[in-house]
Amino acid sequence: MKNLIRDIMAIFTPGHRGPVILKSGLTEEEKSALVPVRTLSIDWVASADELEREAVRETLEAGAAGYLLSGLEQTQFIHARATLYSQPNDHHS
Repeated sequence: MKNLIRDIMAIFTPGHRGPVILKSGLTEEEKSALVPVRTLSIDWVASADELEREAVRETLEAGAAGYLLSGLEQTQFIHARATLYSQPNDHHS
């Protein structure tokens, strides 16, 4: 939940922010070398908790190391973009 709150606050705060890292055991150097490998839309989620669960699920299914939420829109449902990040030598679709 702390990561989700950070993500949502970062969307409305100017400046650079990094992805939420899910892969354990990465060094600081490896974390800083992560590159975006895929962007996807997360649509029709009803809560911020559901948005976070879906971003984590998509990240893990893709074998990515982390994700970054952006383009958050909320009407009756929440819509956002998630950019998945991996180490430069990993290949993901």
